[in-house]
Amino acid sequence: MLTSIKRKVFPVLGLAALMAMASCSDDGNDVTPSYEIPATYNFENVNYAGQTARLGMLTELSNYIKTGNEGAVLDASKMKAMYANANAPFSSADLNNAGKQLKDKTIATAQAQFEGYFDAVAQASQSAGAAASDGTAGILTSADGARKYLVDANGVVLDQFIKKGLMGAVLYFQAVDHYLTEEGIGAAVDNKTVTPGEGTAMQHHWDEAFGYFGAPKDFPANTADAQYWAGYSAEVDAALGSNKTMMDAFLKGRAAINANDTKAKEAAAATLRTEWERLAVAAAILELKDARENVADQAKKSQKLSEAKGFVMGLKYKTDRKITDAQYEQAMVKIGTNFYNTTADDIAAAIDILSAAYNMDSIKGQL
Repeated sequence: MLTSIKRKVFPVLGLAALMAMASCSDDGNDVTPSYEIPATYNFENVNYAGQTARLGMLTELSNYIKTGNEGAVLDASKMKAMYANANAPFSSADLNNAGKQLKDKTIATAQAQFEGYFDAVAQASQSAGAAASDGTAGILTSADGARKYLVDANGVVLDQFIKKGLMGAVLYFQAVDHYLTEEGIGAAVDNKTVTPGEGTAMQHHWDEAFGYFGAPKDFPANTADAQYWAGYSAEVDAALGSNKTMMDAFLKGRAAINANDTKAKEAAAATLRTEWERLAVAAAILELKDARENVADQAKKSQKLSEAKGFVMGLKYKTDRKITDAQYEQAMVKIGTNFYNTTADDIAAAIDILSAAYNMDSIKGQL
């Protein structure tokens, strides 16, 4: 795993559209650069096309796996090809020719793990639409007959577990443990040489982190086009307030980099790293609450537990995570490995463990 450097967290300044700011310059001279923070993510020389491509790849991969819910037999080699973008596996020529992939951006310790999940979901799909039961892979159908999910022998909805897992192992990991750290935006990273259409190395790294968030440039005024993490931010925003916190920090940080304002840049990065981790926890609690509310409906319970487990798994990919190893293991044990056996009390306990670790007791009921 990439090493994260601990840094002092500075107070986050309030944002007003087009607000002037003052600070010390990057070279240590006592200057007071004055600059504006735009209301939307519209800066010169922005390029996060690689991140947009990977979001598209994850969507195509997820959609392919979901065909197993209708009884399709899945091909593990196809999923692995999509993961590594090998042999033109996508329906989109742009994705095939993007020169990007999900695999090489997955945290190294989890790459083989996800390929194992592709094998597992392909094996589960061999049931070809037969009904699932405890110990037998197949299709779980919701009580109202409206939803069907391909599950393994333990009732895990692998398409959701894989999707949420990759949101952590690729999107979250790359942003919070690489681009928003000393490695991505620290003093040693070039912020002088401008590549047309891409900016400096530091500007580009910041933009890439924004690309992994999945927000439109006019977020949160526009939530309809939000994807992945930004989409979940919109879901939990009423309780967490993450929409404004995240977007303000992205805007402040990019403007600060443009003006060589180191303190403001570091404060914005610290806010994003902290809030993104809280967002992952809030998303997990949201899914766990839904699982508890549907505990009598195995199909719905399995789906929500699978999503929650994927989100919780992602927490370990941040080096300086707030949750302790013991708390992480306790939460995962309560979620369980066989979802047929996970009880409402188990789910409530998992929620409490996560909430206590992140001081969310006052808002967990609102998620």
